[in-house]
Amino acid sequence: MSNDSGADKADDDQPGSLEDFSERLERMRGRGEEPAASQQSASAWGRAMRISSDLLAGIFVGCLLGLGLDTWLGTKPLFLLIGLGLGFAAGLRNMMRTLQQENDQSSGN
Repeated sequence: MSNDSGADKADDDQPGSLEDFSERLERMRGRGEEPAASQQSASAWGRAMRISSDLLAGIFVGCLLGLGLDTWLGTKPLFLLIGLGLGFAAGLRNMMRTLQQENDQSSGN
């Protein structure tokens, strides 16, 4: 009886087979894919924030310039509305240019 337990102990001291090692390695590689998915999600959020900030910056600058001209010239809503429209158009143009650049980069890879 003591010989059987000694043989079991000797088997425990031996390294595992190559198949066991391969299975453990594949499981570990599978776990390594999760951060890549979260990193991809973070990258998508970054692109969305950049695109939305392009649009908002154009609107903000157009409104400020229009408000400044209205204050200077005494024509309260006129240049503010014109600046809002031009700022929106400039923001859309910047947004489309950013999307085009990202599309070119992703198709180039």
